[in-house]
Amino acid sequence: MLRPGSFPRLLLASLLVLMFSACGYRSTLAGSAGGSGRGDRPESERPRIAILALRSDSPEPWLDRIVTDSLRREVGSRARLHLTNEPESAELRVRGRIRPLETTSRSFSSFVAALEYSLTLVLDLEVQLAGGDVIKLDSTMLSETESYLASPDIEVTRSNRLEALRHLSDQLASRVADTIELIDRPVPSKSEGAGG
Repeated sequence: MLRPGSFPRLLLASLLVLMFSACGYRSTLAGSAGGSGRGDRPESERPRIAILALRSDSPEPWLDRIVTDSLRREVGSRARLHLTNEPESAELRVRGRIRPLETTSRSFSSFVAALEYSLTLVLDLEVQLAGGDVIKLDSTMLSETESYLASPDIEVTRSNRLEALRHLSDQLASRVADTIELIDRPVPSKSEGAGG
């Protein structure tokens, strides 16, 4: 039995479902039946991109793998690009290095122990095009800082630092993927859009 006042909500929900299904909305996710998704190109026409293993100038263990994996994961999730493990067949190749990490103390306790640290990750990356041209990515977008908490337990501090590194890697990987999509399909300038 319906509770008083629930019938109008049920009717409204039904109307919304009918309205959206009748308006021709369809999924734009990659692999949907209506097309190739955000990339609006079939997979065979999407540019192949290879992420080469980055060189790390930092003594931080596994940093090169963390950052490279973030880049591959982010670029691989983009419907406009096709991630490949064969650099020789790729139209775009991303390569570069990880600069030494900068770690600074941000806050202290009354007995002069650091309670919080600041960690800065900086990348130097470039995209090599199939024709041999190289595009150096803007260094200002390839730098990011994150804070993490210290703990008397060294394992907790290490875990917090690792989590901060992963978060920084994901942020920078997203920016790199956005930029690569613009390289593949540049945004027209206003003069081009005006037909002049």
